[in-house]
Amino acid sequence: MGVSAAPPQPPTTERPLIERPPVVGGLALDVPGRDVRLRATRWPGAGGVPVLLLHGLASSRRFWDLVVPGLAGLPVVALDQRGHGDSERPAGPYDAATVVADALTALDALGLSRVVVVGHSWGAWTALRMAATAPERVLSVVAVDGGLGTPRSAGASREQARRLLTPPRTALPPDELRQRLRSGPLAFWWSDEVEAAVLPLFAVGPDGLARARLPFEAHMAIVDDLLDADVEAVLSSVRCRTWVVSCEGPADEPAQVAARTAGLERARTLLTEPRLLHWVGAVHDVPLQWPALVSGLVRAAVEEVATAAAGAGAPA
Repeated sequence: MGVSAAPPQPPTTERPLIERPPVVGGLALDVPGRDVRLRATRWPGAGGVPVLLLHGLASSRRFWDLVVPGLAGLPVVALDQRGHGDSERPAGPYDAATVVADALTALDALGLSRVVVVGHSWGAWTALRMAATAPERVLSVVAVDGGLGTPRSAGASREQARRLLTPPRTALPPDELRQRLRSGPLAFWWSDEVEAAVLPLFAVGPDGLARARLPFEAHMAIVDDLLDADVEAVLSSVRCRTWVVSCEGPADEPAQVAARTAGLERARTLLTEPRLLHWVGAVHDVPLQWPALVSGLVRAAVEEVATAAAGAGAPA
């Protein structure tokens, strides 16, 4: 299975909550994963260090729509991970090793040998796993508010952590869903652009109700894999430069702040080349809140890789 321009999707019993073309300059493509068809958007750029963007759990590649304009000129790929967005939704597996294999297979098909991997939330965990298991493919990692632990890291039992990470099985009329999203954590930064990046996470079923596009069973399979992960072993295996962002939202409880602080300290101790940032006032979905800040961070990571390569006399 090679790379191909995205054909029309086959008939389905659900319809997207919103239709929106890719960010200007992007080409939607079908790419292979490990025995699964994935959907990606590619911006060829003017050359230089390529960037792979990985979204979080129950999200999609459209989550990066506000960040991508700030990366203009760079070669960029935003990938819908298996089960998410416009990619295929197999029954399984959804473990980190399989998801990493998907990303590497997609990069092979796109002709990208080494990349800066940028991940948000669960996508940050995938990025770190890529760096740990395929160091020859990852030039640098940018982990945005994820990858440093789960509620189990803060002392919760597995059962408690699983309950905390279980999503509501919500089915709402589309207008009611829109209203709930507009009044959520991103209410102060809500815009038409943010809405257009968030609504592709949902689809309308034959009953006229909007639901998450990621199947519940797939969501929980990913949660179970996260809860069983050996975070410390993975972090200690990452040898590349790793930019780690911890977001502290205005409504965070003291226990949440403490857990994030502990995560940063874990990264400081275990990563070989950590670059640690603590963004106070940032909500978890900071790429939607402060996209210019996130794109600037990605550019900093890219420039560091390019400068190091130039100093070593080797191409990035």
